[in-house]
Amino acid sequence: MKKIKLALLSLAAVALVGFVSCQKAQSSAGAASSGSSSASSSSGSSQGSALDAATVANEKVENVAAITDIGKVKGTRIFVVGDSTLSAFHDPYYYPRYGYGTKLQDYLDSKKATVVNLAMSGRSSKSFLTEANYQTLVKNIKKGDYLIIGFGHNDEKNESGRYTNPNGSKDEAGSFKNSLYVNYVKLAQDKKATPILCTPIVRRAPGKKYEGSVVHVTKDAQGFPGGDYPKAIRELGQETGTLVVDLTQITKDRYEKLADDKETAKFHAQLTFKAASTDNTHLNTYGASVIAFDVINAVKAANPKFAKLVRENIQAPTEDILVKNPDYVIPKYSEFIAKEDASPLRPTTAPWYGTVFGDCGGEEKLADPELYEIKEDGGKVIMHSGSLDGSKSVGKIANASDGIQFYFQKLPINKDFTLKAKAKIISVAKNNQVSFGIMVRDDVYIDKYDNSINSSYVAAGPLKIANGDDYSSSWQRVDGNLNETHNAGQPAPAAGQTVEISITKKGNVYTTKYGKDTAEYTVDLKDVDSKNIYAGLYTVRCCNVEFSDISLTE
Repeated sequence: MKKIKLALLSLAAVALVGFVSCQKAQSSAGAASSGSSSASSSSGSSQGSALDAATVANEKVENVAAITDIGKVKGTRIFVVGDSTLSAFHDPYYYPRYGYGTKLQDYLDSKKATVVNLAMSGRSSKSFLTEANYQTLVKNIKKGDYLIIGFGHNDEKNESGRYTNPNGSKDEAGSFKNSLYVNYVKLAQDKKATPILCTPIVRRAPGKKYEGSVVHVTKDAQGFPGGDYPKAIRELGQETGTLVVDLTQITKDRYEKLADDKETAKFHAQLTFKAASTDNTHLNTYGASVIAFDVINAVKAANPKFAKLVRENIQAPTEDILVKNPDYVIPKYSEFIAKEDASPLRPTTAPWYGTVFGDCGGEEKLADPELYEIKEDGGKVIMHSGSLDGSKSVGKIANASDGIQFYFQKLPINKDFTLKAKAKIISVAKNNQVSFGIMVRDDVYIDKYDNSINSSYVAAGPLKIANGDDYSSSWQRVDGNLNETHNAGQPAPAAGQTVEISITKKGNVYTTKYGKDTAEYTVDLKDVDSKNIYAGLYTVRCCNVEFSDISLTE
């Protein structure tokens, strides 16, 4: 067996001081600047790989462009594959998202080495294989290249298209190890290139211990075995003689040492001007620079040839590179007024109106009836989000943003009421961002794609249903912060079930009911629209639901 190489950088070895990105832009189209300046370029919005004249086909999927041709690349090529924690973004965020793959070039001698960042948001080691970027890797990687491999966040998703089993061996089909080994490590080795495995960075866990799913150690759920994903990567490194940079341990040590949640938040993207909208998964320009510095130093220490590619006297990043996106504008609310403001895409019977808004999959998807549809049928309302065959998902309920289809009424803020309905589940995907039910919220937007919308609301309906019976039956978002901790205590939703759902408002107190489960929330829903609230039925991501016995009573 080759000499085992395992790189574990301790927190003490990583100084939290600054460096400014000087990376070339992969594509300037729609790039959102973090506001940082460049040591060698005037552009502060570069988030792509340092490709020279790359041919880029914009794919409008998860904010990522497909790379089909790497063009002429100077010096040693350092390919990067992985998920959103490494990929490029074009964000309107207050502090935009940056993957650490976009910052590696900052620490390399551009005359000697070029980073080719093929990472794509939302991909697992399995789903990445279907992308043009993977074929670009296969066609181009050659002797003398390096391949940085950073998967894990999405391999643990309980979805057949992305999930890989963390427990199997490297020779066992369907296992995480097998996916990494056959498709990436062995590919590089066969081409005489050098593979480098990176364990996933932790998810930020405000007020919590860094254990369990935030450090990628998952539980069994609905036929998807759980396990320790970073451990699988470390073991694969030992078994194949591949260098491992243990970013899980590095980030865990760093976050546990820091004094409070504000200190850990400084590494992360922030959706809006409200601190509560911090994205606990994705990094900002400073956080990405810190992680890139970690990776470069780990590889430099373990590989003398790679060390020759690193710029002399590199300095770790400082927080002063983190400034708000200069293009960010605090959103102004355009109040929904009357029938003439209703959606032309979703005709309904007043006083009920229909809309789709938020992080709903893209502007071009708003008018697609295959993806979003509301039908009024003799007192019943049939709503589906996502295609009826389940092959296409749109919208989400996520930590930092929502994308929903909403059938609603506008009501005075001081009006008390009960909204209730029966929901017959025609189909529902076992996905943690899927939901349906009743919602009362602060604001409504008519057919608007905007992934910065995360206003306050209360919802009665299932969430995190991929967790089986351990799902939430109601939750609230307040000041951007999503709290879905109320356990349902009853079987997870499935096709054929009918469940009674309601929300009762009395002043600022909202009582939710989903089946046999009830909960109570106190929240003042007038931060955006101080005069009105909006109550209605909703569907999210990939579900088809028939609502009946709908009533709104005082």
